[in-house]
This record gives sequence, structure tokens and C-alpha cells, in this order.
Amino acid sequence: TVKELEVDGLKFKVDMDLLDDIEAFELIDRIENKGQIAAIVPLLKYMVGEKGVEEMKAHFKKKYGKFRVSKLMAVYEVIVANFDPKD
Repeated sequence: TVKELEVDGLKFKVDMDLLDDIEAFELIDRIENKGQIAAIVPLLKYMVGEKGVEEMKAHFKKKYGKFRVSKLMAVYEVIVANFDPKD
């Protein structure tokens, strides 16, 4: 299921089915249970692709001068909040 999500004016599409995959699960475990926030980057690359991450970087750099960790975490939180394994 592809969903269009938005964070701070940035709209992006995510295939939510990818969250229900072992590769995503391993990264989410690192983020949620081991506090490895840096694992959000490979998770986003997996979920939205390299091009999607580059578009995020460009958007936030234009708006704030850099892609801040707080915005990275906001993107992650929006993706996880919109995951419904029943879809």
C-alpha cells in the first residue's frame, strides 16, 4: 500500500508494505530497542529510495540550511505512525 505522507511541507510516497519486511524490522529494532537513531537513514533509503532521501535533504536544506536530525526523526515517526499491518 503506497501512502503519501507529509512532514513540514515535504510530501513523499512510501510503500508501507516495506515496513512489514525483515530488512525494515532489523533497522526498526536498532532504532527502537537499541537507540541507534542513525539507523533511520538506511531505513529511509530502503523505504523511499536514494532519490527520495536526496529530495528530503534538498527540501530541508533549502528550508533550514541543513537536514536536521529532528526532521529525520519526524519523517521516521510519520512513517511508523501511518503503518497499519491490516492494510
